[in-house]
Amino acid sequence: MLDKLSSLHIGDILHVIGIIAATWLAVLILVLVAATVFGWSPARLRNWSVGSLLIPSVAMLTDVGWTAPILQFHGGTAEVLHGTLSNGISSMAVLIVPAAWIAATALYTHKRVKLATTGYQNAAHTERAVWAHTQRQLRSAGRMSRHGVPFTTGGLNPQPVLGRLASEDSSAPPKSMLRELFGRNESLLVMPLIKFAEHLISVGNTGSGKTTLMFRAILSWYVTVWTRHGQWWRTNRQGRPLAIIVDCNGGPKSVDAAEALRDVFVSRLGVPADRFGIFPRDVQLDLWNMDRDDMRVVLGSMISGGNTPTTDTEKYFHEIRETLIHLIVDAPKEFDADRTPIGENPPRDGIEFLSRFEPNKLARLWGGVFDARVPWGGAPGVDLEIGSLLAGKQPVLHSARAEFGNLLRVIGAGFDGATTFTDFDVLYCVLEGTSQPDRARAQFGALGCMLEQLATKQHGRTCQVFFDEFSAVSDGKSRAAAWVQRFRKASIGTVWFAQNWIGLGPDDDNRESLVDAGAGGALLARQEGGDKLCKKFGTKRGFELSRKLIRGAAHGDEGNMQAHDGWLVDPNRLRTLSKGDIAHASAGRVRWGHITPLDHAALAALRPLVGIEAMETRPVQPQTSAPSAAENVIDLAYRRKSGSPEFEKPFNTDEQEGGRS
Repeated sequence: MLDKLSSLHIGDILHVIGIIAATWLAVLILVLVAATVFGWSPARLRNWSVGSLLIPSVAMLTDVGWTAPILQFHGGTAEVLHGTLSNGISSMAVLIVPAAWIAATALYTHKRVKLATTGYQNAAHTERAVWAHTQRQLRSAGRMSRHGVPFTTGGLNPQPVLGRLASEDSSAPPKSMLRELFGRNESLLVMPLIKFAEHLISVGNTGSGKTTLMFRAILSWYVTVWTRHGQWWRTNRQGRPLAIIVDCNGGPKSVDAAEALRDVFVSRLGVPADRFGIFPRDVQLDLWNMDRDDMRVVLGSMISGGNTPTTDTEKYFHEIRETLIHLIVDAPKEFDADRTPIGENPPRDGIEFLSRFEPNKLARLWGGVFDARVPWGGAPGVDLEIGSLLAGKQPVLHSARAEFGNLLRVIGAGFDGATTFTDFDVLYCVLEGTSQPDRARAQFGALGCMLEQLATKQHGRTCQVFFDEFSAVSDGKSRAAAWVQRFRKASIGTVWFAQNWIGLGPDDDNRESLVDAGAGGALLARQEGGDKLCKKFGTKRGFELSRKLIRGAAHGDEGNMQAHDGWLVDPNRLRTLSKGDIAHASAGRVRWGHITPLDHAALAALRPLVGIEAMETRPVQPQTSAPSAAENVIDLAYRRKSGSPEFEKPFNTDEQEGGRS
C-alpha cells in the first residue's frame, strides 16, 4: 500500500513537471517564431522580456506581498493535480511566461551573435539565415511605416523622421551578447538635422520611391527647423526655415507635384499662400536688384561658370570681359565739377543691360563722347578701356553682347521680377530639363549664382535646397561641388537627387568631388549600378568562414575563421531593395529602413505650425563686407488657430505608394 502511494506521488510530480515544461516550451517557441518572422532586434526582445515581468508584479500588488507569485504558482499546480488543467496553467503562467520570455531572449541573442561571428556548422545555412533575416527586417519596417510615423522626434532637440528603421550596421566590430542585450532599441528612421546642413546626395532608379523620399524629407526638415526656430532659449537657435526645391526635369508632373506640395504647406502647415512660390510660372525672381559688387560676380559667373582661366589667352579674354561688365554695371549716376563719378546707375533689367553693349552709350554713361576727333571729357581712363573692348580681330564687346544676349534669351523672363529667395518660406522652381535642356541649364546656373550671393549675406534664414533630377542639368558646368563646399557656413544645405551614379556629374571627377564634399552622406534607394558609389562609404570588419567536408558531403566540426574587410554598403543588397526601402550611409554607419508614404493618414497628422503666420522683422547686425539685412521671426504671442482645413488630395505621384507586403 505504501509503495502504491509513493508511486502515485511520484507520478503526480512528473505530471505537473511535464505540464510546466510543455507550457514553458510552447511560449518559448512562440516568442522565437515571432522574433524570427518579424526580424526583431535583441534589444526589442529584451524590452518585451522586461515587460513580461509586469505579470508577477501585478500579482504582488494585488495580493500585497512579494510571495504572491509563488503562492499563485503553487495553487496552479494543485489545480492541475485536481484535473482543472486550464485554470492551473493560467495560475502558473505568472512565472512560466516571464521565464520563457527571458530564455527566448537569451537564445535569440546568442543566435544573432553567432551568425555575425562564427556562423553555423553549415556555411550555406549561415548565408541563407543572414539573407533571410535582413529581408524580414525590411519587410517589417515596410509594414510598420504605414502606421503613425511622426515628421519630427520632438523634445528639446527635435530631429527629422523619414520612416521606420529596419537595421543598422557600422564599421565597428560585431557586438557581443551583452552589448546586444543592453543596446538601445530604435524603431524610427531618424535623419539627424546636422546631416542636412552638411549636404546629402540621394540616388535611386526610377520607381524606387525617390519622389516620396524627397517630399518626406522636405516636410520633415521644415517641421523640425520650425520647431527649433520656436525654441527662443537655444544659443544656436535656427533661423526661419526656407526650403527651395529645384526640379530640373520639368513637365506636367512636376507642376502637379508643386501644386500638391503647396496644398500641404498652405492647408496643413499654415504657411501663408503668398510665401509659397512656383518659379517661373507664378513667381519671377529679381536678378537685377542687387548690389553692384554682387551683380558683377553673378553676371561673370553666368558666362564663365565660375571656372578659373588657365592659359594666357583665356586670362586675356577673361580680364577684358571683366572690364566690360565693370563699365556696364558700375556706371555712375552723375559727375561733379571735377568729373568725379557720383552715385550708382546699374542696369535694372535685361533689356537695359544689353542696350549698354554699345561704345557710344558706354561713353555717355561715363560722361564722355567716344570719338577720336573729340577730346575725352569723361571719367579718366574709361576711353582707353572702351577702346580695349574693340581692339583685335575679335572684339570682346561684340562677342560678349552675343553671348549675354543668347543667355538672357534662354533663361527667359523668370529673372526680371521683383522678388528674392528670402521673400518666401518655400520656393518650388520647375526647370524644363526634358523639353528645353539648354534653358534649364541656364536657369540652373542663374539660380546657383543667386544662391552664391545669398551665402555672402547675413540673411538670417536656415535654408535647404533640394535638387531633384540633377542629371537633367549635370552634363554641363554646374559647380555643384563648389557650392557644397561653400554653403555650409552660410546656413544653406543641399540635397542632390539623381537616378544613378552617372547623373551626379558630367564625369567621374565631378561626381567624386560632389560625393566627397557632402559630409551628410547619402540616401540610397534601389539601383543597379551602385558599385562606384558604395566604395565611397568604406568597409566593415567581418569574418570569412570555412568548414571541412567529411567524405566530400557532410560538414565537419573543424574549420577556419579569419577577419576580412567587406563593403559597408553592399551593392548587391541595393539591387534587391523594394520600392520605398532606403539606406542612409554616413560616417562609417549605414541605417536601413523604409520611407513612410505621404498618404491621407500621414497628411492628416499634420497641424498648423505655431506662429507660422505671424511675422515681424528683426534687424540683424550687418557684416563689414555686406549691407544690413532683416530676418523674419515668429511672434511668440501668437497661438495656433483652432481647427485646420481638410486636405483634399494626397500627392499625385507615381512613386507615392510603395512598400513590402
